[in-house]
Amino acid sequence: MTEALVQWVLLKQPEYLQSRLGFPLTRMLGENYTTEQGRIDFAFETPKEIVVVELETTINNKAKLEFCTDQVQRYQQIKFTTSKPVKFVILFDEANTPEPYAKLLKEFAEKFNILLRTYSILDIQELYKKRLDELARTTGLYLGPPVAMDVVYLRWLNRVIRPFYEAEADLLTFEKLRETFGSQTSFHVYTTLAKHFELLMGNRDKDILLTNNGKRFRDNYNAEIIQSNASMPDLSTEQKRILLEALTNGNFTGSKINIYYFLRFMHLTNGSWIPKSRTPEDKQKLEFINFLFGKTYRWGTVRELLLFTCNQCEELELVEKMRLADSSYDRAVMTSLGSRVLGFLELHLHLKREQIQIPLQI
Repeated sequence: MTEALVQWVLLKQPEYLQSRLGFPLTRMLGENYTTEQGRIDFAFETPKEIVVVELETTINNKAKLEFCTDQVQRYQQIKFTTSKPVKFVILFDEANTPEPYAKLLKEFAEKFNILLRTYSILDIQELYKKRLDELARTTGLYLGPPVAMDVVYLRWLNRVIRPFYEAEADLLTFEKLRETFGSQTSFHVYTTLAKHFELLMGNRDKDILLTNNGKRFRDNYNAEIIQSNASMPDLSTEQKRILLEALTNGNFTGSKINIYYFLRFMHLTNGSWIPKSRTPEDKQKLEFINFLFGKTYRWGTVRELLLFTCNQCEELELVEKMRLADSSYDRAVMTSLGSRVLGFLELHLHLKREQIQIPLQI
C-alpha cells in the first residue's frame, strides 16, 4: 500500500492511530501541511502536547532512511505558535523494516529526542477492507455509477444556450442548433449535458425546446459585450443557482450523479487526491475510486473524471481548489455550500431508500 493510502486509513481510524502513537488525541491540527521545512504528514493536539508525525512505510534502504531522518530534523526547525511542548514522531511499518534499519532509526531517535512508533501493514489492510465494507453498507439509495463525459466545464452549457439567446427564441429546429457546433460529438456531449440539468427537451426527430429552467438560464446569459479570450462566458450567479436547483431536485441524471460522487469522494479523502492532467497511475487509489464509483475504469478515465468534475464543482462554488506545484496531486476543500449540498443529497438518498424498504418490513 502507498503511504497516502496508509495515511488515509489511519486518519479514518483514529482509535487505531491513537493506540499506535500512545497519546490521547483530542483534535487534528493539520494534514499534508506544507511548510518551508517540508510537508508535515499530519499533526495532532493532545491534552499536554502537540504531536507531529512523519509517516513511513517500509524503510529498507539507505535513501529512505536518510529521507526520513532529514525530514524530521527539518521539522525541528519549524517555529510553532503554541505554549504546549512539541513532540516529533516517526511512525513506520515495523514488520517490513529490516532490523539493521530499525536499529539505525533507534539510534537517530535517541540522539535527536525523536519518538519511534510502529504499525502493522496487515492491520492497515484489514482496516482498509472494513472501511470499504462500511461504505457499501452506509450508502443510501443506489444511483448507479458515475459516467465519464468529456465535459471540462459547466460554462460550456452556454454554447448550447447561446443560439437561443441570439435568436431570442424558446425553440429551435434540430438542424439550426446542430449547425452551431463543429462536430457531431461535441453537439451530442453538450446537448446531453443540458438535458441532464433539465434545460432542454427534444431530439433529432423534434424541435429542441427550452424548459422553464432553460428559459431562465438563457435570460441570465452573460452577454459577450466585453472582448475576452474565453471561448464561452462564465456562468452568471443566477445560472449557478439554476444548476443548483436542478442538482437538488431529486431527479438524478448522469452529470448530477458525477457531482454527487465527487463530493462524496472529497469527503472521504479530505480533498487530498485531486489528480493533475499528468498524474501517474496509482493502483491503490484506482482500486479505491473504482470501488466507490462501482466501475472498472482505467486510470486515465478516472483522472479525467475527477479533474473535470472538480472544475464543475469549482464553478458552482462547491469546492475550492489549491494547486500545488511540488506535488503529483492538487488539494481541494469543500465550501460550506458544498457541505450543505452533499448533506442534502445523502439525506435525500437515505430517505428514498427508507421509502422503499419500510413497506418491506411487513
